Amino acid sequence: MKITDIKNQKKRKNRFSIFIDGKYRFSLDYDTLTRSDIHIGDDIDEKKIIKLKLKDEFSKARDYGYSLISYRDRSEWELRRRLLEKGFQREVAIEVVDWFKNEGIVNDRKFANRWLDGVLQAKPMGKLRVLHELRAKRIDDEIIEEVCEKRLGYQTEMELAKKACDKRMGVLKNYPPEVGKRRLFQYMKNRGFAFEIIQELLKECFSDHLG
Repeated sequence: MKITDIKNQKKRKNRFSIFIDGKYRFSLDYDTLTRSDIHIGDDIDEKKIIKLKLKDEFSKARDYGYSLISYRDRSEWELRRRLLEKGFQREVAIEVVDWFKNEGIVNDRKFANRWLDGVLQAKPMGKLRVLHELRAKRIDDEIIEEVCEKRLGYQTEMELAKKACDKRMGVLKNYPPEVGKRRLFQYMKNRGFAFEIIQELLKECFSDHLG
């Protein structure tokens, strides 16, 4: 088989149509075309065509990855999942995520720390909830434990719990004490705070109604 023509597409100026033996076979973007160094008159086989298509898909997937990251940080798993959902082949999705990792653009350790910064400012939560949320994003357990150990010691978690508790008590203050205690306990539990921290705050908030 021989490449008989390479034409710039009219509607998509960055893409080029590749003709083999007089018939259109596939298209490549400009960067992929120039890096591949193919020319009119070159011999080509199906194996080379497949490789060129994968290179072109990698370029598309990388561009899509950039667009996703421009909105917000992504974990490695999130980025790979979105690429697969978009329809890119698994090997291409994996290769693109590896490329972002090697470039230092995607880093699960940095992601976990930045995510924690944003979340704790917006809505305080305890270590158990943080563990759950980061595991849901498929962050490695070793990274999660490292981040939590450095960032969520007992004192820090207590301070966060007090912020969450103070805000919630503004809603519960008009409820009967026993109802307020039950609802506060459930709220703090859902926010992932340790049992002993919840118990201490319940005593402080309902010291006049123990029992």
